[in-house]
Amino acid sequence: MSNSSTKRLMIVDDDETIIETLVYNLKRQGYTVYPFNKGSDALAKLDQVAPELIILDWMLPDITGPEICKVIRARPSDVPILMLTGRASPNEVAKGLASGADDYLAKPFSVVEMVARVQALLRRSGKEMSLAAGGQLIVDDLLMDLDSKELIQSGKKIDLSPREFALLKVLMQNAGKALSTETLLNRIWGPDFSGDVKTVAVHIRWLRQKLERDPKNPQLLETVQRSGYRLNKSKITPNDNSQQTLLQHGE
Repeated sequence: MSNSSTKRLMIVDDDETIIETLVYNLKRQGYTVYPFNKGSDALAKLDQVAPELIILDWMLPDITGPEICKVIRARPSDVPILMLTGRASPNEVAKGLASGADDYLAKPFSVVEMVARVQALLRRSGKEMSLAAGGQLIVDDLLMDLDSKELIQSGKKIDLSPREFALLKVLMQNAGKALSTETLLNRIWGPDFSGDVKTVAVHIRWLRQKLERDPKNPQLLETVQRSGYRLNKSKITPNDNSQQTLLQHGE
């Protein structure tokens, strides 16, 4: 049994067989598991349970998984969400991620893979919460404050999800340099990530929609053929001590 007894997991699925299987196997790993078969019941108990990870089915009898994701993401919480779905098309995957899910697992799935995904998400969320490097990073009209987790573009605050913020941070730290999809997956989602590599492209597209004047003709976040992605720069603001400190420590 792993040392996971303090980790509280919430499962939301209306399939009793899946619920029973997951509860049994996750409890064997040492997790405390709270199962729900209705989305409304899970949301009502969210504060009471205070889960450290949520396993959420796409199709529920009252509220869909993506709708629940949006409700949770509207709250001040970065709890990881693993979406279970029989919808594995790229468009459906993108829709699930857009609603706030951190990863998805297509049905049918193996219990071994499920447990591995849960463990990986918990490790990554713990690592991300421990990253508290101070200072600011400035590239052209972008100013990123790591203490307040805010991004300012040309004086205007831009709202980013935690993943979007982390992805843009790495790109800004490496401004002018092409980073491969594999590098970005490893840096942002962690070496244990076993989901779809299209996750990076989806998040790049969302960043372009928020940062580019013309998202269909991106000038800032460039796709580099056979290399990955690059944050273009005309200049990096010089003589900025906070920026220099950040670049020295890096990620």
